[in-house]
Amino acid sequence: MILKSVMAIAILLGGNTPQEPRPIINHPKAPTTAKCPQFWETALQVGWKWKDLAILDKIMYRESRCNPAAFNGQDPSGGSRGLVQINGFWTPWLKERGVLSPPKASQRLFDPATNLLSALHIYNYGVDRYSDGWGPWGT
Repeated sequence: MILKSVMAIAILLGGNTPQEPRPIINHPKAPTTAKCPQFWETALQVGWKWKDLAILDKIMYRESRCNPAAFNGQDPSGGSRGLVQINGFWTPWLKERGVLSPPKASQRLFDPATNLLSALHIYNYGVDRYSDGWGPWGT
């Protein structure tokens, strides 16, 4: 049911899903120290690996206090949005890759699945280019 909900949200928001969300089978529960465990399942469904979730959790908490509606208008390039505070600088790049779609592409970053998928693309860019996917978040 969650899998269908994520796909429905992506379709309703007009977003392209570069990859079909994967069903989650037999993953352990988030540790009791997790700050944003309510988003771990979504992160896994959009393609994050279990081994990366502890750091992703810390970033979600630090950047937004686990609030998908978080907005920092003082950041450059039109502000930062959502769980991991994706800066407007990334919006054209994410649109080119089909992760975000007009109209109001940057507003789609307030959707947790879209935000986490966008973060994964940015993370993978960092790995490919700099061998450090967490660089955009200063970790």
